[in-house]
Amino acid sequence: MNRQLFTKKWSLIFIGSIFIGLLIFFISAKSSSSEPVERSELTPTLFVHGYKGGPRSFQSMMDRMENLQWGKKHMTIYVSASGMVSIQGNFSNTPRPFVQVLFENNRASIQDQTYWLQQVMKKLRTEHKIQQVNLVGHSMGGLASAGYLMSESDLPAPKVEKLAVIASPFNGIKKEGYFASNYGEATTDLQPGSEALRQMEENKENFPPEIEVLAIAGVINGTEPEEDHWDGLVHSSSVSRLEKIVPFGQYKEELIFNNLATHSGLHELAEVDRMLAVFLWDETDEDNLNSFDEHL
Repeated sequence: MNRQLFTKKWSLIFIGSIFIGLLIFFISAKSSSSEPVERSELTPTLFVHGYKGGPRSFQSMMDRMENLQWGKKHMTIYVSASGMVSIQGNFSNTPRPFVQVLFENNRASIQDQTYWLQQVMKKLRTEHKIQQVNLVGHSMGGLASAGYLMSESDLPAPKVEKLAVIASPFNGIKKEGYFASNYGEATTDLQPGSEALRQMEENKENFPPEIEVLAIAGVINGTEPEEDHWDGLVHSSSVSRLEKIVPFGQYKEELIFNNLATHSGLHELAEVDRMLAVFLWDETDEDNLNSFDEHL
């Protein structure tokens, strides 16, 4: 009986040792695969909503991208109507962190939003030591992002590597009755031929010479003549106007012919996700792209 107890005791010790060894192995493996990314190597992507936009504007896109392991949301930056910047969240070891930028006054002018982006960039550089970022803007968020790139400021800021705009009206909005049913300083800037849009083209010499730019436009009426192509609000030619601002060789454009490619629906399309992933991060992983294709 004592021999049986002795054997059983050592069997339990042996099994326990194996279990502890395996546990240590997996903990070590996890630690080694999660080595912190140097802060200087982080390139956050900032998502900037458009006129009347808010928390939901880019959230579903970031969720889809996170599910495909293209990045992860780490931070939300709130800008009050008075221009106060507050940050929720922090950066960890994710090499492609997402940052959502939210303006309390989502009907503000391009000038105000440009100034607010300067303050956002200052905080990222001084408080979080971020040295480079990407910008993604929907509609007026694209105008504000381009305006920021051409603005003059002595404030410390990360370098912008890439800019992607989605349905941004660089030649204004021509939809009949639109400005009769909307309000705010932004509606002045969004008028075709507005002073803000004119100044943007006049200041094109200030556009940084090294930034890659992608413009995405939706076309819901592909059977119509090209000059009438639009997303239900913004004509594709208005999006293409950005080409007149960006230095030669830095501009790329994608048109999406789909009856779901409406102005508000464009950033909900998986096809747009893929275009951004390839443009921003050179995403070519076959497993991820196969997963993406399942969403189409």
